[in-house]
Amino acid sequence: MSALRIFVRRGAIRRFHLLKRDAAGLPVSVEWDRRTKERRAEAPPATAEPSTEQRQADRRSDPPFTWNSAEFVVVEEPADDADRA
Repeated sequence: MSALRIFVRRGAIRRFHLLKRDAAGLPVSVEWDRRTKERRAEAPPATAEPSTEQRQADRRSDPPFTWNSAEFVVVEEPADDADRA
């Protein structure tokens, strides 16, 4: 069985406490989003040297609608190999 994790947007205190209360006794963990800033830097300006960057475009997609509308996202953790045996 995969574990479910709910990440709550930083600063959404009421949402965090409601989810924590409602998830009590369920196989889900409610956690704060710990990110404080964007980790990826902007692309460097074009230069004469070829870039070592192999990605042609940013692969990240838009966040799920719950992130913007309800201030949380549900993530299903992959099962460990030990759990499959």
